[in-house]
This record gives sequence, C-alpha cells and structure tokens, in this order.
Amino acid sequence: MTEAPSLKAILSAALMLLTSACASTAHNGTDVSDPLEPMNRATFAFNRAIDRAVIDPVVHAYTKTVPKAPRQGISNVMRNLREPWVFVNDILQFKFKKAGQTLGRFVLNSSFGLAGLLKVSDDVGIPYQSEDLGQTLATWGVGDGPYLVLPFLGPSNLRDTTGLVGYFLYDPTGNALEDEGGKALSYTRTGIDFFDARVRYDSALDGLYKEDDPYVVARSVYQQNRRFEIHDGNPPAREQDLFDDLEDAEGETPN
Repeated sequence: MTEAPSLKAILSAALMLLTSACASTAHNGTDVSDPLEPMNRATFAFNRAIDRAVIDPVVHAYTKTVPKAPRQGISNVMRNLREPWVFVNDILQFKFKKAGQTLGRFVLNSSFGLAGLLKVSDDVGIPYQSEDLGQTLATWGVGDGPYLVLPFLGPSNLRDTTGLVGYFLYDPTGNALEDEGGKALSYTRTGIDFFDARVRYDSALDGLYKEDDPYVVARSVYQQNRRFEIHDGNPPAREQDLFDDLEDAEGETPN
C-alpha cells in the first residue's frame, strides 16, 4: 500500500509552487497588486466578523483579568522563541553581524532572562530585530506577488504566504517542540503566539475598523510596513510617507 503523504511533504510541495509563482508574478512597486480584491474583501469581512464576535471579547477579558506584568512576560517568551527563526533568516540574508546579535540575545534572554521572561538583551543595548522568510525572499529579489487576505491570519501577499509556509515547515523552535512533546505542544505554542500578537495589535485593529474603508487602509499599511521591515527601517525615499512613524509591534508592550 502506498503511504499517504505527510503534512510536511504537502507543505514542502506547496512552498516550491508558491516560490515559483512569486518569481513569475514579481511586483516591487509602491502600488499594491490586488487582482483578487473581491475575494480578498470577502475574506477581510469574514475575518472582521469573527474577530469582533469571538476573538475581541476574549482579548478584552484577558487584558482585564490578567495583570500587565504576566502578559508582558508571555510576550517576551514568545518573542524569545522566535529568535532561532530570526537567526536562520539573518544567515540566509548574509547579515552575519545581526545573526551574531540575534544569537547573543537568545542565549542571554534564555539564561539570565529566565527562558525569555525578561528582556535582558534590551537592557544591555541589544535591541530586537525581526526577520522572516518573506523578508529573506524579498532580499533575494522575489517580488511581492498579488496581495492576499488569509482567513484568520489577515493581510499578506504571495511571497509572504510562501514565507509563512516555510516558517511552519522549518522553524527550529517549532520542530524542537514537536520532537520533544509532539504536535500538540508545537501547535499550542503557535496558538499562544498568534493570540499574543492579536493582543498587541488590539488598539490598532480598533482604530482600523473605524476607518471609512478599513480594507484599503489595512492593505496600504501592510504594504508599507513590509517595505519598512524589508529595508531594515530605512526604505527608499520614494516609499517613505505618513507611515514612517510606525513602530515595530514586536517590541510593543501589551495593553
């Protein structure tokens, strides 16, 4: 009997297909390529409805019942667990100095920071910097591809969706947790990480949904914020605009 392909094998095939598609649909301009807007708007409306009806009340209950210090500790731990993936992408982008800083942060926070509960690295002047596979592909010359709104996950594009697939496949922390405690432990960490991100973005989402056309605003902010990240906070002058003062939400303190 032929063995059924594993989820990782399926995702690996999807990663190769998405990478090829990104390369053939490169889009590096300041305007967003959104040929799937009707579908994206429908997905955006679905995500918004789920968020307002289910996720938002849970987030507000969480922020009201859990003190700020423990919430900040959880955010710190989640950030620390992402450091190995940041390190991998530092190397893939040939940013070896930053890779050394990332490794130093991870070792420092994992030891003296009590497994990442405390951001000791920030106190000694090694600030956090985020890198992911979407950014890596961009530095390799892979274009954005069409804009996408993913169910439950929100704004993306074809290149960044490819990066997300790669993250689920090859994230060292996720693989280590899966080896240690099975898929349940890895999925639990992923769920906590996404929930923590939703908590940190709570105020921004509340403001977004008050806009006349939140879909267009979300699309624009996503595009410009990714440009900001890809260029390490220093995008070309023609891409700088009213979003120049955006701060990296990875470093924000939970509400």
